[in-house]
Amino acid sequence: MGAPESEAEATETTRPGRGLAIASLAIGASGLTLAVATWAAWLIVRPPIVTAWVYSWVAQSFVLVLGALWFALLPISVLALVFGVYAGARTRPGPGRIGATLAVITVLLALSGAAVFATTSWRQVGPPVAYFDTRPGPAR
Repeated sequence: MGAPESEAEATETTRPGRGLAIASLAIGASGLTLAVATWAAWLIVRPPIVTAWVYSWVAQSFVLVLGALWFALLPISVLALVFGVYAGARTRPGPGRIGATLAVITVLLALSGAAVFATTSWRQVGPPVAYFDTRPGPAR
């Protein structure tokens, strides 16, 4: 009575992994957007901050938030990748494969951003929190 008419129709409507594929695509796309926006903000804001002699607490906070975003993107992109693989990204094309691809690109952007943050945010003595040095810079 309420059964599907054919076997093909039953497997098409209840195909396992369809929800995971859509979740992978959504998480991968939003993660990639956030990674690109974080890189854009870093490139716009960071060079003037590096050349300034005295750093305000607002600038320091902004740099720390950008660094935290890159580290937060790592588990988000891994989650999108896992969802995409479990959705069947290896065996069939579709939203799962696209989501997994976006997740890999996001991982690469997030890893490079985290590496840039960890290596360039250290100034003289310590991490970005140590920017409160109010001494004048070197004489020119």
